Amino acid sequence: MTYIPSLHKIQIAAEAVYGDAAAGTIQPPGILTFNVDPRVEVEQLKDKRGITAPAVETFVKRRFSQGNMTGYVNYNEFYHYLDGMFGIATPVGDVRTYVGSMDWASEVEKSLAIRYGQTDLLYLVPGVLPYELRISGSSGEPLRFGYRFFGRPIEDGASFAVLSDDVVDWAFAYHSTLFLDDGLAAAPGASEMTDLGFRFEMVINANRQPLWHLGNQEHDAWNRGKWGGSCRLVLEADATLLGYLGDQLDATAVGRSYAVRVRTTDGSNILDLDHVGTVVKPPTLIPDLDGVVTVELDLEPIYGSNAAIESCWAAELTIP
Repeated sequence: MTYIPSLHKIQIAAEAVYGDAAAGTIQPPGILTFNVDPRVEVEQLKDKRGITAPAVETFVKRRFSQGNMTGYVNYNEFYHYLDGMFGIATPVGDVRTYVGSMDWASEVEKSLAIRYGQTDLLYLVPGVLPYELRISGSSGEPLRFGYRFFGRPIEDGASFAVLSDDVVDWAFAYHSTLFLDDGLAAAPGASEMTDLGFRFEMVINANRQPLWHLGNQEHDAWNRGKWGGSCRLVLEADATLLGYLGDQLDATAVGRSYAVRVRTTDGSNILDLDHVGTVVKPPTLIPDLDGVVTVELDLEPIYGSNAAIESCWAAELTIP
């Protein structure tokens, strides 16, 4: 049989128990790329056998997988990716609220089982959890996401469920509004930058990684590091933003920090992305974007003390 790349598709399912390889429940449209690499750590036993061959025996030490998925943001299914990054959010009415945990005392990440390929060329990756979630938007374009993950070892011989493509409600950047407020105590979403934003990119990193204990060749747990990532904003210069730029240049004691919200809504579905970050990279002075003077902010996460976030990353998704 000839395998045609354009016949490949993706199915995902939320796992009830980590690594349970749940049957597919969603066939997400809008997936642009999917790459997964088997991580099978094989070592040659290079012992002294009285011969010049480098080794006579081998053994397998650890097995897992790593990969990356990119695509367009569909309101209806995006909670799967947020549940994996921040921990499961129980809906309150139509609203799911996510906050980057400061202690992971109660939050539980929701893993995915992902199947990809085509008939007779199909692979399963159970136990998928993200360590990085990237969301970006540019004027006139749909929002895009990138989902970098690790998972249990890849299995072949899987099968697809009989599913139709999921319902589509794309999130578009022409429905996005950017809010920017000065200071670590600021609440995201207070000051709207009306008709000023050109593009944004938020890279949320939980520094999550698999763990192996005695008795396990496949990882049996994972740990979380400090929150990381970045937020990049490109806006048209106005008096307020040029004032912020001056503050950054004049800072001598502490760096300048800002609370950011990007709200995208089609009038019923709403996706809020919140960040508190510090400018740690010197700003570019008077950049020119197609003849327009811009202000470019590169932020790195820092704790925001306002009760509305008390973290460095947060999100909220409303699906009626």
